Amino acid sequence: MVRLKDIALACGVSAATVSRALNGRTDSGNKTAAEICRTAKEMGYFPNAAARTLKTSRSNNIGILYEDRMDHEYFSALLNELRQCFEEGGYDLTLIRRSAHSEEGTYLERASRRSLDGVAVIQADFNSADVMRLAASSIPTVILDHAYEGSDCVMCDNQAGMEEILRAVYEAGHRKIAFIRGERGTVTRERTNGFYKGCAELGIRAPGAYMVDGHFHDPAACAEAIFHLLALEEPPTCVLCPDDFSCVGAMADLEEKGVNVPGDISLVGYDGIRLARMVKPPLATYRQDIARMAREAADLLLEAIEDPEGHTPRQITVGGVFLRGGTLSAPKHP
Repeated sequence: MVRLKDIALACGVSAATVSRALNGRTDSGNKTAAEICRTAKEMGYFPNAAARTLKTSRSNNIGILYEDRMDHEYFSALLNELRQCFEEGGYDLTLIRRSAHSEEGTYLERASRRSLDGVAVIQADFNSADVMRLAASSIPTVILDHAYEGSDCVMCDNQAGMEEILRAVYEAGHRKIAFIRGERGTVTRERTNGFYKGCAELGIRAPGAYMVDGHFHDPAACAEAIFHLLALEEPPTCVLCPDDFSCVGAMADLEEKGVNVPGDISLVGYDGIRLARMVKPPLATYRQDIARMAREAADLLLEAIEDPEGHTPRQITVGGVFLRGGTLSAPKHP
């Protein structure tokens, strides 16, 4: 039996793109759609009756699970990219937020009640039983920035990203490098692994005092951690911050206290948000490929929705790129 996945492989596109073309949800003049339909016919593809029945009961509505405030530029950019991807596929979005009103029920109950075809989880407490229950349910779900066994997941390559940051900092002449971590979770665990692996490969000493627990998206906590590091008997010459927003905010606090960046201390962020390139000096950071992460997540979820029999859950890792900036320079005393 010919599956959507077989046609996708023959045409060099995703199964979700094949489904949209065969269901007439693309421009009739689109050459790719025409080629997909021609290939499907030549391969003898016939829609599965059960899948067709499922199709008629769809709401064409996808839920976006986002627990935090909507003021984080990384997540807002990711949400915007996902919106574009799903709208291209003919789907509307419904935001699912954490609520103090217990009568609204669990995430799974709320998704079922709204007849959502699928859910994309872009920010949540991934240790929560509520989120785990949704990911393990029959409702197609894709997880971003976290990994559940047997679920569709899309993650930035946090370990490789941290290793690339360390190489850039090492090349700038730094050997005393500290790392302020965000909250515990998959992202922090992988970045921590990358930090220690990079230090080992480069022959950098990584004393325990140089590893500080912090918070994502928290400039005050980041600044406090940097001041703590600067007060050490042997302070670091470069600090790796949890994220760009925290790093930019900490820079303002450092300037108020007479600490010059990068003259007195070099700083490196993570995420590559627009704000990081607008401050002076521009932030050295690792930019995540948000557009590709959104496209991969959308393709996985749409494939799970539109080809449930042929879909196999996958975990996809997306790389990024280090951006050199003015907050990273050679240390005063190499």
